[in-house]
Amino acid sequence: MIKAFLGITHFARNALRAFSVLLLAFYLSLILLQVFYRYVLNDSLFWSEEVVRYSLVWGVMLGAALVAYERGHISVEVIGAFLPPAGKRVLAFLANSCTLAFLVILIYAGLDFTDRTWFQRSASLGVPMRWVYLAIPIGALLETWFMLAAWLQAREPSTAEAEALL
Repeated sequence: MIKAFLGITHFARNALRAFSVLLLAFYLSLILLQVFYRYVLNDSLFWSEEVVRYSLVWGVMLGAALVAYERGHISVEVIGAFLPPAGKRVLAFLANSCTLAFLVILIYAGLDFTDRTWFQRSASLGVPMRWVYLAIPIGALLETWFMLAAWLQAREPSTAEAEALL
């Protein structure tokens, strides 16, 4: 059962990673197109800034889930350096529990926020804002999923993987 869960998680992580790369390429292209229009054609794409802003919201929330899988979120490690191995495990459990509690609150608050703004539309495109705000609960849900998968694999925070990404 756990092996199937981890296999599905691995597939979802790879798909999310590919989607994140495409999303990043999309808004980079859109920003370059906007610069070309503004400075070469002396015109403006009125909608591009809004699309990039909303894409960035999705990119941040989905990217946070990918970082959670790698256990690469920023942390303060000073206290853990002075603890014995058993103390480090307790500290890691407390930190992970706090993170999980925060994610559950974020899922609930994001769903509530999305529900309250269900009929709101964006300023220039008229896009329903629920699609933008759904990034919060979906990203938090994915981050919870990937964090639990990292726990099941007993993944340690990897500074080498994080440094390799830079």
